[in-house]
Amino acid sequence: MSLKITNTEGFKIGKVANPSITEIYIRVLPNLQKERQLNETEIEVNSEARTTVLGGRFDDAIQVNGIRPIYWLKYSTNISDANAQLLELEEDLKAILEANNPDWVIVIENLGV
Repeated sequence: MSLKITNTEGFKIGKVANPSITEIYIRVLPNLQKERQLNETEIEVNSEARTTVLGGRFDDAIQVNGIRPIYWLKYSTNISDANAQLLELEEDLKAILEANNPDWVIVIENLGV
């Protein structure tokens, strides 16, 4: 799954404004070796947010509108399904990005395998 982000004004990629690029995708790649327990029901995990533009290859070197590649994201400790945990991480990143960029439209999409 990925976050599809739409901004009608376009995105800044690197330090260059690109008004013609109105959609990007962000994928969360959790590093489960870097996690910390917040309380009995929540864990925070170190995650990379990899970005792609126009259906290209995911590449964490692309900086789009200052989206940094490393985030600490939260998920529940009582989920036994890995897909449910990844969905929680996507939802957490979505909430962080929406809070920082209220003009963006962000949806969680399944891009296939």
